[in-house]
Amino acid sequence: MRTNIEFNPPSAIAKSNVSPWLPPVKRFQDLVLKPEFAGRKFTFQEPATWFRVVPAHPESERSWLLGVNVLQYSGGRHCHANSIIRGGRSVFDIAYTWLKANRPDTLFSKNNKEGFRLLADPYYLSFILVEANGKPTARLLLAKGYDGSRGGTPGIGHQILQLPDEVDEDGNLLGDPSDPEQGVQICVEKSQSAGSRYPSYRLRRGRVAAPYQDMRAMMEPAELAALAPLEQVLHIPSEEEEWQLLENVIDAETVRKIRNSMG
Repeated sequence: MRTNIEFNPPSAIAKSNVSPWLPPVKRFQDLVLKPEFAGRKFTFQEPATWFRVVPAHPESERSWLLGVNVLQYSGGRHCHANSIIRGGRSVFDIAYTWLKANRPDTLFSKNNKEGFRLLADPYYLSFILVEANGKPTARLLLAKGYDGSRGGTPGIGHQILQLPDEVDEDGNLLGDPSDPEQGVQICVEKSQSAGSRYPSYRLRRGRVAAPYQDMRAMMEPAELAALAPLEQVLHIPSEEEEWQLLENVIDAETVRKIRNSMG
């Protein structure tokens, strides 16, 4: 399952060239993962990547695939608290409610593509094992969870979610890829045709079981130690941090009015 691995740093610079005549380049702040896990975020490479899903962590009450609600905006993204806290609220929820009541015309909609986007997008998070330098390494896959209901291709995260329910030509289940003994490797083929704005992905499962314990036996100690419960790798911003992040979406004066309305 040899493949090239690309790592995403905790934050990335949009352009590497710096001009003394232009404003400083704004950094993209990817705050979904805690800093100590951000370097393990995985990005698929062309033409194909093989990986093995890591079963649910024994100390976690969650599944091997964790649904994550991600708030995205110009300049960054972060995790909504309800991803791991039942009933968790976000400052972005407060802003959405205020704007819907006071300035509904400023919110993003089908008819207002330039409006403020304050609702979270679905993603799925899982640990995967990918080969690097001949050994399995632990990486975090944060993949889009869009289900295709509004047209277009479902996100890779949603496709992975559907794998345990896949059946063969006789109607028999093909098996859960997270099964410790019978789980198989998964291949994601990535391509981007000339003129296309976004790459396309095709997912298929392998045919031979890849026992999880056999792969663990080949891993370095540092890689094994990285396999934490999924809910422990997410960064949930504090309320004050979120008010600052909200200014990536809404002007500071309006943010001040929203805060003042809370009494």
